[in-house]
Amino acid sequence: MSKNRGKERKRPAVCLSLSCETLAELRSEIEEYKDCCQLVEWCADATKGAGLMSETELVNTVREIRKLCPGKKVIVDYRGDLETGHRVKKAVLGYADIIDVDAGDPALSRFVREARRKKTKVLVSFHEFAHMMDRNEVAEKYLRLEKSGADILKIACLAQQEQDTYDILAGAAAYTQLRHHRPIVAIAMGAAGQTSRICAGDFGSVISYACGSKPTAPGQFNARELSRYLDIYYGEK
Repeated sequence: MSKNRGKERKRPAVCLSLSCETLAELRSEIEEYKDCCQLVEWCADATKGAGLMSETELVNTVREIRKLCPGKKVIVDYRGDLETGHRVKKAVLGYADIIDVDAGDPALSRFVREARRKKTKVLVSFHEFAHMMDRNEVAEKYLRLEKSGADILKIACLAQQEQDTYDILAGAAAYTQLRHHRPIVAIAMGAAGQTSRICAGDFGSVISYACGSKPTAPGQFNARELSRYLDIYYGEK
């Protein structure tokens, strides 16, 4: 795939995305892969009982994640029941570095306002699991996501062929050519889109998601593999 030859692009940070059934498994995965990432994402909906945790228990879990991987930024996400997700994300404001809020969440604007007061960033995410948008649709979607006021804009679409991967990266590059663009994440999910997880930094993407022992999205490398691929790719530039 040809690289974007516009302004200089940077190597994306690796986010270790963890979908663990238990806190013990979460601790184990962090210990195993923490040296291969710059961010850790706790997919709290996958952890049994997380939705029933008290505010104190949720905050203590985030604090424990921080202790296990000092110097790493912590992202908290919760998919599924909106009411529970809202409670979980509200509880960790001011403790997590970033919360992930779906683009279609009716509480998005409120979270952006509250998170700003608590000095937590909001990553607004849009997923399309059925198909790939064309490059113009991708660029336009970033513009719409920007209007939410979120700090980081994420688009992930399923790639069924290599051309799909180029479409999302070209759309990302078009958006980041704007003078006052927000930081973005661009992901072509699936096996056909794995290239995007390595080279998307050339097109403006600031984070590349990886997994621990099990993927949290189609086409993910584990954090050790992705870190090695990024070493090779960016080391050769």
